[in-house]
Amino acid sequence: MSSLTFLLVLVFIVHSEAELQIGFYSGSCPMVELIVKEEVSKAYNEDKGLAAGLVRTHFHDCFVRGCDASVLIDSTPSNKAEKEFPVNNPNLRGFEVIDSAKTRLEKVCPGVVSCADIIAFAARDGFQITGGHWYHVQAGRRDGRVSLLAETSALPPADANLDQLTRMFASHGLTQEEMVTLSGAHTIGRAHCTSFASRLYNFSSSVDQDPSLDPRYASMLKRECPKGSEDVNLVVPMNPSSPAITDVGYYVDVLNQRGLFTSDQSLLTSESTTNQVKQNAMNPFLWKGKFAEAMVKMGRIDVMTGHQGEIRLNCRTMKSWPHLVFNSSNDSPGQYAQFLTKMSSLTVLLILVFIIRSEADLQIGFYSSSCSTAELIVKEEVTKAYNEDRGLAAGLVRLHFHDCFVRGCDASVLIDSTPSNKAEKDSPANNPSLRGFDVIDNAKTRLEKVCPGVVSCADIIAFAARDGIQILINEVVRNIFSLSSFQQKAATNGGHWYHVPAGRRDGRVSLIADTKALPPATANLNQLTRMFSSHGLTQEEMVTLSGAHTIGRAHCTSFANRLYNFSSSANQDPSLNTRYASKLMHECPKGSNDVNSVVPMNPSSPAISDVGYYVDILNQRGLFASDQNLLTSESTTNQVKQNAMNPFLWKGKFAEAMVKMGRIGVITGHQGEIRSKCGVVNKRS
Repeated sequence: MSSLTFLLVLVFIVHSEAELQIGFYSGSCPMVELIVKEEVSKAYNEDKGLAAGLVRTHFHDCFVRGCDASVLIDSTPSNKAEKEFPVNNPNLRGFEVIDSAKTRLEKVCPGVVSCADIIAFAARDGFQITGGHWYHVQAGRRDGRVSLLAETSALPPADANLDQLTRMFASHGLTQEEMVTLSGAHTIGRAHCTSFASRLYNFSSSVDQDPSLDPRYASMLKRECPKGSEDVNLVVPMNPSSPAITDVGYYVDVLNQRGLFTSDQSLLTSESTTNQVKQNAMNPFLWKGKFAEAMVKMGRIDVMTGHQGEIRLNCRTMKSWPHLVFNSSNDSPGQYAQFLTKMSSLTVLLILVFIIRSEADLQIGFYSSSCSTAELIVKEEVTKAYNEDRGLAAGLVRLHFHDCFVRGCDASVLIDSTPSNKAEKDSPANNPSLRGFDVIDNAKTRLEKVCPGVVSCADIIAFAARDGIQILINEVVRNIFSLSSFQQKAATNGGHWYHVPAGRRDGRVSLIADTKALPPATANLNQLTRMFSSHGLTQEEMVTLSGAHTIGRAHCTSFANRLYNFSSSANQDPSLNTRYASKLMHECPKGSNDVNSVVPMNPSSPAISDVGYYVDILNQRGLFASDQNLLTSESTTNQVKQNAMNPFLWKGKFAEAMVKMGRIGVITGHQGEIRSKCGVVNKRS
C-alpha cells in the first residue's frame, strides 16, 4: 500500500474519533447508559424534581464554554467556578446523581466515560422518565479544565425579552423555533421565588405587579413568596398543574398568562413565536419529538473530542492526563504520515480487518445515517398499539424470543405460510398465542416510505421488543399523581431501556418443524437449561429472561394439564398453590378448548414490568410448569429469590440478557435480505 493510502486510512480513523457518535462506548464501556439511567431512576424515585434539574444542568453546561462539564467543577480558593453564580446556586440540582454515576463507572470502566457525556445521558433520561421521548445521545465529549463564574453571563436571564433570547440561542447555533421548543423544559421542575419576585412587587414606577401576569396566578404566587423574603429555600413549581410530568402544560400556561418568568411570557411578543407556542400546546407528540431533536443539537455545542480536554476521574475536580502518542491539536499531518509509513503491512492489515469486521457486526446506531428515524418510528407504532391494547407489550417481547430461538433473530417468525409450506407462525406454539404482527407491519410500512429497502424486519422486532418493555413505565408515570400509593410504587418499577445493536438481515426460510426449538410450557429445568445453552445463554440468563412472564397473558390450553388429570395419582399439579388453582379452574373450565380463553401471567400486576413473577413462583403461583420448575434446584431457587428481592438488579440483568439473546444466529452484511414486506420473502430477480 502507498503512504497516501495509509494516510487516508488513518485520517478516517482520527476523523471518526473526533466526532460525537451514537454508541461511542459500545466497545469501551457498554454498560454506561444503563448505569447512568439506574442512578437517574433511583434519584427520581426519591425526588421527582431531580429529572428537571438534570435537564437544566445540561442546558447550563452547554451554554457556558460548550458541553464540557465545566458546570460541575468546584470552586477553589483562587477561582470562583460557574456553579457559584446566583443563576446556578442554589437553583441548579443533580450534581449528586452525576457523581454517583461517575463513581460506579470509574469502578467498571476507569478513565473512559467523560462527565460531559454523563450529563447528556442523564438529561435524556430525566426527560424520558417523566414522559418525554427517548432519543439517541451522541457521545464522545471530553471534559474541560476551566470553569469561571464570570462566563455565566452567557446564560439567558429569567427577565430576558424575546430579542435577547433569540440572540443568545442564535449565538450557539440554535434557531428561534428551537429556543421556543427548548423553553418547554419549564414544564417540569421548580423555581426559586427570588428569580421572579420582581414581577410580583415593585414591577415598575407605574405598576406594582407585571400586567402580563394573570392576576389570580399572581395572587397564588404572592402567598407562596411573601414580599421582601430572601429565603433561598422558597420554591414554586414551574408548571403547577403537572410539575413532574413532561407535557405541554407550559405552553398552555403561557397562553393563559401564567408563564412564571418574564422570559416565558415574552414568547407571546411576536406573531411567529406565538404561533409556535400555540402549535406546541395543541400537539404534545410533535413538541416532544422537536424537543428531542433540539436537545441532540444543543448537546453538540462547542464540544471537545479526540485528545482535547480530559476524562476527569472526579467530576468536580480537574485532573491532568499524560499526552498520548499524537496530539491532534499539535502534531502535523506530515508527522502522522511519517508514523504510518513505518507501520508494518501486518499492522495495516489488522486495521483494515477490524474496520471490515466492524461493518459485519451488529452496531448501536446502525441506522443513524441511513434511516435516522428508524427507532423513533418503531417506538411510535409500539406506543399507538400499546394505547389500544396494553397486552401487546408482552406480545412483542415474546415475538422477539420466538424469532431468535428458531433459526436465529432473522424475522422468520413473521413469514406467512404458503400452499407449499407451513411457516413458524402456524405452529401451535405460536398460533393463536403470538401477537404483535400488526405492529411490526405498520412500522415496516412507514419505514419503507421514508427509507425504502433499508431497515430489516428482524431489527424492527428487536426495537419493538425493547420498546414494549420500556414503554410500560411512561404510561404509568404520566398519571403518577392520581395513583394510589401501591400503584405509585408499581409505577416506578417499569422496564429498563437499553441500546439495541442493529444490522440484522432478514432470513428467507420459515418452517413449522423448526419450532420444536422453542421451550414448551411443560419443560423441566434440565430441558430449559439445555435449550437455552444451545443458543449460548447461561442458566442464570434463562432464569432472568423467564421474568418476561411478569407481563402478558396465557391461553388456558397451555397449562390446563396442571389443573385436570395431571397424573394417575393426582388430578391437580401438587406444585400449584391450591387457591390459585381454584381461581384458574374458574377461568378455564374443564374440557374447554376455547382458544380465546386467557388469564394474566402475573395477576397482581399484569401490565407492569416488576418482579411479581418471581414472588409468585416462590408462593407456588407459577402459571406454567416450566415457571415452577425454576425451584427444582438450589442454584436456580437462589436466583429466583435474588430477583424477587432486587427488582433493579433483575431489570439490569434482563436488559443485558435481551441484548445477548438478540445476537443469536444473526445474519449480517450481504447475507439474507431486507424484506419489503415482513410477511413475504422478496422475489428473486
